[in-house]
Amino acid sequence: MQIGELARRFAVATSKIRFLEDEGLVRPVRRTKAGYREYDESSADALAMILQAQSLGFTLDEIKGALAETKEHGLRRDYLIGQIARKLTELDRHIAQAQELRARLVCAGNELKARMKNGANCDGRPAAAAVGTNKRRPAQRVHRRSPAIAG
Repeated sequence: MQIGELARRFAVATSKIRFLEDEGLVRPVRRTKAGYREYDESSADALAMILQAQSLGFTLDEIKGALAETKEHGLRRDYLIGQIARKLTELDRHIAQAQELRARLVCAGNELKARMKNGANCDGRPAAAAVGTNKRRPAQRVHRRSPAIAG
């Protein structure tokens, strides 16, 4: 199959396939006399694996590391298992941070609701700024006269 058919099959731009080819991740089987790239099912399988890995958050460098140096695009499964474990740890850390932020936002919202229920005027400023002890005076304009022009 030619590059256009491969691109339609996976709903990607031909330029993406060319880029992946330049990166050494997808290889055409041959070129026609007219110079067109021709791909086979092993190329399609490699592209499917690359697109799936990217959808899981893997970078091209990580994908390159997972590919063995074989024409069949074999996988280094031990490397891939380690990378998946690292991604899961990273994701768990992000989830924990998001949950902590959510809890803090819920708490802040509840505090604000309680203040408003008690008649407080909540204007969103921190408590120290709302007290009014450190109010700044508006800046006074200084009018300068231009020097007299000697004539």
